[in-house]
Amino acid sequence: MAVMTANGPIDKETLGITLPHEHLFVDLSFTYKQPQDPALAEYATRDISPADLHLLKYDLGAIRSNLILDNGGLAAAELERFKRAGGGAIVEQSSVGAGRRETEIQSISRKTGLHIVVAGGFYVRESLPASIVNAGEEELARRMVEEMQRGIGRSGIRPGIIGEIGISARIGEWDRKVLKAAARAQKETGRAISVHIQAVPTLKEFSGELNGIEALAILENAGADLSRVIVCHTDAKTDLSYLRRIIALGSYAELDHFGKDFYFTESGFLMDRDMDRVLAIRLLVEDGCADRILISQDVCLRTDLVAYGGFGYAHILEHIVPVMRRNGIGMDAIHTIMVENPKTLLDVSERYM
Repeated sequence: MAVMTANGPIDKETLGITLPHEHLFVDLSFTYKQPQDPALAEYATRDISPADLHLLKYDLGAIRSNLILDNGGLAAAELERFKRAGGGAIVEQSSVGAGRRETEIQSISRKTGLHIVVAGGFYVRESLPASIVNAGEEELARRMVEEMQRGIGRSGIRPGIIGEIGISARIGEWDRKVLKAAARAQKETGRAISVHIQAVPTLKEFSGELNGIEALAILENAGADLSRVIVCHTDAKTDLSYLRRIIALGSYAELDHFGKDFYFTESGFLMDRDMDRVLAIRLLVEDGCADRILISQDVCLRTDLVAYGGFGYAHILEHIVPVMRRNGIGMDAIHTIMVENPKTLLDVSERYM
């Protein structure tokens, strides 16, 4: 049994505290909407200044550059804070369509000494070229399996997780196809599956209703092992009923918006805050569900970084764990959530190595 990282397989016991859903490199600029006001046209090309931070709290995509993480040196520097706080590993969830940079991720892993798991899969339909969107289920599965068995391109770097599989606000033909392809890939590679559920109104057709249960049904019908499936982004609004349904199906509920509390002015959508997430986790732990919870920060915007006024990769360790403890969540449960659960999910039988 081993975990496949950017630098090859390692013993799962060496992972330590693991963030299961982060991004070092990402490109979400496909969601950028050109301002109607000509006076704001420069927002498409300018960088972020301190004077812009208040605007980006209300409209995270108002400035296009906020939607792109492309600075490896800055990513490495920000990760050092996570390492100093006691962190050992992260899962870099950028898939095809989301700006994955596997060789640079490998370099950062070597530079920082942190274990980094690279993802293999396809992001939301809107991020992908027609050649991928129009590919058949078998072809999509073949591409994922090939990366995990042989490596991405000529890099030799093999993904350690199937994801981030991007599901749109409403499940359509593409979403069903890519979920079925992910189930096929899981059977051949033994990898866990990480499913992006659209949880905030950055794409069209978002209604506020999350479709994680529908995605799990498609995966189950396609033969996926639901005990090795993560439903991501469950905490933009912390609906305990939704979380409990995911867990009851045997999957992992991932609360990965720690540090985010955006208000979307056009739709009036206000994200829950970190305390709402902590209280939801406490109730789930009291239910005996600690072994089905994952937590992370989903750093995917420049303003998520400390350098741009955000909380960065160490937020959970520096700020949230103390809050969890003060609110009655014991260290055994925290250890289960941050060490044991990621370790169990990422561990793959040697026959798939």
